[in-house]
Amino acid sequence: MTTYRFAFTFLVGLLAVASTARAQQTALTQQFAGSTILLANGDTLRGPVTLRRDQDVLMMAQPDGTITTLSAVAINSFAVKGENRDSRRGTSYYDNFYDARNGYYYGNPMYSSRRTEESDLNRVRVFRTYRWNRGNDYSDFKSPAFFEQLSNGPRMLLRRESLMQRTVPTSGPYGYGGYGYGNPYGAGRYAGTYTEMKDDFFLASPTGDVIALRSPKKDLLNVFRGQAKQLEQYAKQNQLSFTVARELAFIVNYANSLVKEEAK
Repeated sequence: MTTYRFAFTFLVGLLAVASTARAQQTALTQQFAGSTILLANGDTLRGPVTLRRDQDVLMMAQPDGTITTLSAVAINSFAVKGENRDSRRGTSYYDNFYDARNGYYYGNPMYSSRRTEESDLNRVRVFRTYRWNRGNDYSDFKSPAFFEQLSNGPRMLLRRESLMQRTVPTSGPYGYGGYGYGNPYGAGRYAGTYTEMKDDFFLASPTGDVIALRSPKKDLLNVFRGQAKQLEQYAKQNQLSFTVARELAFIVNYANSLVKEEAK
């Protein structure tokens, strides 16, 4: 009975920690050794850049030591490579989306074997600018923002990343401090807070509208209603998750392929 009571109390303590955790978005800065930037006016820039995700700006050092800051309104799209490794990321984060961006999916005749991508800091990442309501579904105001392209189109899977600092209460015998309920990413191991990376997925329509996939499986199946059963079966057969970026990209590519076949 004593053991059972201890286990129950410990579980309640952990649930209390999880339910009362607070999250706050903080600045996320990423540095890349190389980039190709297509400006809205048609010009092209190349060179090392710093990407401020929270501000949707690129900063590029000039030969004279000055810094050129480019906002999303001035950029059509850009590709970057040579990312500085972030210890808060798991190795799977560095998957290469080259195949997915080119429309491949498991079962595609041109993509006959499932393979695991090795961690690759030199992989090319592609970003596009879309006008977005910043998550305010009740507002008609949209401003330019950067989205990473993960799949091919015509409906394209997009991603935005953010850095979240979570605060966990330390009170109670089974709280954060007592049992070392620490940061799962290994950074910020001090009582009361930890930092984690957060991915938000979106779907771009052929007309350029951005649809938030807050619940990726539910929302994606809602968009592809006519193909929902086939998508669920495809994901199950290939053991694909709707919450893993690279796997979701292949699901979106498969969905697009079904729509194209039905349109013939």
